[in-house]
Amino acid sequence: MSAAPTSAALAALRDRLATVYDLNKSASVLEWDQETYMPEGAAEARAYRLATLRRLSHEHFTADETGDLLDTTGTETADLDPHDPDRALVRVAQRDYDRATQLPAQLVSDFATATARAKQAWQAARADDDFARFAPHLQTVIDLSIEKADAMGAASPAARYDVLLDEYEPGMTADVVAREFADLRTGLVPLVEAIADAPQVDAAFLHAQTDEEVFDEAVQWAFGLEVAQAFGYDLHHGRQDRSAHPFSTTLAIDDVRITTRIDPRFFPSGFFGTLHETGHALYERGVSPTLARSPLASGTSLGMHESQSRLWENQVGRSRSFWQHWYPKLQAAFPGRFDAVPLDAFYRAINQVAPSFIRVEADEVTY
Repeated sequence: MSAAPTSAALAALRDRLATVYDLNKSASVLEWDQETYMPEGAAEARAYRLATLRRLSHEHFTADETGDLLDTTGTETADLDPHDPDRALVRVAQRDYDRATQLPAQLVSDFATATARAKQAWQAARADDDFARFAPHLQTVIDLSIEKADAMGAASPAARYDVLLDEYEPGMTADVVAREFADLRTGLVPLVEAIADAPQVDAAFLHAQTDEEVFDEAVQWAFGLEVAQAFGYDLHHGRQDRSAHPFSTTLAIDDVRITTRIDPRFFPSGFFGTLHETGHALYERGVSPTLARSPLASGTSLGMHESQSRLWENQVGRSRSFWQHWYPKLQAAFPGRFDAVPLDAFYRAINQVAPSFIRVEADEVTY
């Protein structure tokens, strides 16, 4: 195995990729603010700011200078071990460059503007239960996504999803996903039907039946954060805020933020949202600081990310052993609320299987 190169070309490539990273993460800060604290009246201006940052990042990344540096460093790192960080950096940057250079800068700008507007419209439409308000924005995003797929070489309409899926799960195709889902369906559908025919779990105590029974939002918030920190989430390098839809965002390896939404009438919504997003954040915080400000400073794929978030949310957070420790603390946090509910009944309730239209609150069988 050859020694890691220390050439001027590799150093220049790192500097160039760091600038791209900084521009993209600056856009991420604006997106985080849009979903947490931004006043509603700032939505249109925010869309333009995001479009500008995404366009500048795209133009800097797709410049001929980047291609020249990738050619040089590709040759320099060709004999290194495939797992060597320098070779991996060049490989991933080349993959991203090949995709990005197929997209016109104007399309990148238009897509950023459209998704920013759509996000704001979705929040308002969700609050008012008014899909018609969101529908035209959704259509615009779909149209631009089709344009992106075609620009990146989709050979046919059927191949468009493969092109777009590769951005989130490199190497995956719609055919493979369809086969996996078909295999899962053969076992899951009969299982869901059998569970529906069986005696149902009593989970009524997880819901507030009257206004007097609501779960105090501040208590929910504090309890969720206590568990998140016990998992290893460091508030010195992160924070939790509210959003219409729970998410996590990485602004840097040492700045990974999460959000959740609190439902005063249903305890599991906010709590398991916090656990799920904590899983995402822990994965991002586990990235080596040596990879900072580079294309390697993130999770390897969306599927891997979800495996980590759902591990903490479900394999840990819905386990009996977890609640043997935390249930007395929950009972103390809500005095009298769960006193008459045995641990086993609580454990069964949080693992209740019931179809739902709310993905982020779905059980493990119907998810």
